[in-house]
Amino acid sequence: MATHIRNIAIAGHGTCGKTTLCEHLLALSGMIPRAGSVDDGSSILDHTEEEKGHHFSVAATPCFIERDGMHLQIIDTPGYADFRGAVTEAFAAVETALIAIDATAGIRVNTRRVWEDAERAGIGRAIVITRLDMENARFDELVEEIRERFGKRCVTLEIPDQAGPGISAVENVLKTGATGSERAQKMFQQMREAIIESDEGLMERYLAEEPISDSEVRDAFSTAVLSGAVVPILCCSSVKGVGLNKLLEFLETIPPSSDAAVPRQLVGADGVESKGSPYGPPDAPLVAQVFKIELDPFVGKLSYVRVHSGTITSNTPVLNLTRHQKEKVNTILRMQGKEQKTVDSAGPGEIVALPKIEHLSVGDCLGSSEAATYPAKIAHPSSMVRYAIEPKNRNDETKLSEALGKLQEADPTFQSTRVRSTHELVIAGRSTLHLDLMLERLKNQFKIDVETHVPTTAYLESIGGSSEAQYRHKKQTGGRGQFGEVWIRLAPCDRATSLEFVNEVVGGSVPKEYIPAVEKGIIEIMEHGVLANCPVIGCRVSLYDGKYHAVDSSEAAFRSAGREAFKKAFHDAKPVLLEPVLNLEVHIPGQYMGDISGDLNSRRGRIQGMDQDGDQQVIKAQVPEAEMKTYSTELRSMTQGEGTFTVEFSHYDTVPASVQMQIVDAIKKKQEEATAS
Repeated sequence: MATHIRNIAIAGHGTCGKTTLCEHLLALSGMIPRAGSVDDGSSILDHTEEEKGHHFSVAATPCFIERDGMHLQIIDTPGYADFRGAVTEAFAAVETALIAIDATAGIRVNTRRVWEDAERAGIGRAIVITRLDMENARFDELVEEIRERFGKRCVTLEIPDQAGPGISAVENVLKTGATGSERAQKMFQQMREAIIESDEGLMERYLAEEPISDSEVRDAFSTAVLSGAVVPILCCSSVKGVGLNKLLEFLETIPPSSDAAVPRQLVGADGVESKGSPYGPPDAPLVAQVFKIELDPFVGKLSYVRVHSGTITSNTPVLNLTRHQKEKVNTILRMQGKEQKTVDSAGPGEIVALPKIEHLSVGDCLGSSEAATYPAKIAHPSSMVRYAIEPKNRNDETKLSEALGKLQEADPTFQSTRVRSTHELVIAGRSTLHLDLMLERLKNQFKIDVETHVPTTAYLESIGGSSEAQYRHKKQTGGRGQFGEVWIRLAPCDRATSLEFVNEVVGGSVPKEYIPAVEKGIIEIMEHGVLANCPVIGCRVSLYDGKYHAVDSSEAAFRSAGREAFKKAFHDAKPVLLEPVLNLEVHIPGQYMGDISGDLNSRRGRIQGMDQDGDQQVIKAQVPEAEMKTYSTELRSMTQGEGTFTVEFSHYDTVPASVQMQIVDAIKKKQEEATAS
């Protein structure tokens, strides 16, 4: 069982060299023979078919370094916002985020996003400036940009002898201190003051002009990093190996250790949520959270867990605290990227994988019944883009449903739903790239090919007024005929209700045994729709009169009469089409406010308010779902990739009359084409 554990997640914008950095740290520490490459597919971290094919990370992948009694666990995370869910999962398993920034590109869109995600997760942060060997690398200007964007708490811990191809050394500011170069002395003083300001006791002594030793400042460093009061800035060139030893030394000594009191959202046995640290010693009740699920083509389902308290042991029963069901841990694996090593147990702070426990989901907690609290479910970012899909081979329909369920288990930002009103199977994800990669995985792992198209909007029908109608169903075809006559009143009711059926018949004009048949006929037509073949909601139907025939009346006749009477009444009751409306929240740099507001107005959006979040402008609006089908791509284009948004269903609202006719005509035309084909 490991001791002296530190857990780090490396995050940042795509192509800033996170995976390359991890590979070189592993090679430097002797954990792997040589550093693999993302470009040629030899990386042990980017090892899935999708990652090898596209040359970028898709999932959060753990690895570890062991030396000098220290167990350093690193999680390499994807750099594109399309896979932001994996970053959220990694941050739930660590105490520190190491945010990588490319020395040639500077702070980019996802740099800011992962910074905010780490802040929300309550974990410490450090920054590493990478690719300092590149021609256009810059250091001093980038440090100023970082301090301007993220605050003066960002202080330099390492400085390069120069930025660019000639880089050959990195100076450790903390070690050289007052004896280092003039630049290092200035940086050391900035860091010293930042650490002192973060500690109330040291600050009081500082103001009282009492002497404070450098060792006291170093002792307060980890606490300052965890609280976010100090964010160290480091630097390196992974390919040239410059600065890697100093970076590794920092990661092994300064960031908060695995027993740090990171404040997390906890759930008690009674379901009550609280804030606190889930940490407990090895002999405490077991608490371990699943932060990632991988569908390994050889091993099957792998559930990655972070042990927060107690000890997890192989061949031992455990309790799924989240679902209140028993499971058994058979094997425990320590993962080095794609490589696996079997271990007998894992204690507090360790990150391991558990194979073939079928009922686990991301966010579930394993533990013992004595555990008083455990981490709450991981809050994933919402899905924003949707495809309707159908298998190319009809024989794959059952297989497709099972495969989508497994993909959804492994990636909670991916969802699949059968939409009853449109009869379509719809998948949803973070972006078109995210969905395209999930369909690649569907093909690679499950051998299922699908066709995609834009999902049909799930419109509904309702009424805006009242009406009455009578219908007589009469057929004589020789022998026993069919006869049933009904009189109904139609009026609007609460749209949360589909049908409110009221029997007002007196005197037996419609025998009581036929009244359920009338209601059944009305339900049938409401499910099918009248205006545009969309389900009908919000109708109060009163059956108040009718006629029957002693011989020719039947349930079938009254069902037909009810159906046709409703159709007549519906057309006279000011029929309306209802469309789903979404709550939209857009985060953009201020310079795009005018363009985005105008675009939302053109989508029939209603702006509900505007706010500011740091240096970002926030627009809150309600927009019809039909106008949002290509918004992800278009927002990215309008904001040069800097805009982000979230959506959630709000309510159904009446389609404007001028738009309703176009939609109804389009739906009918599509249905006619489908019938003709």
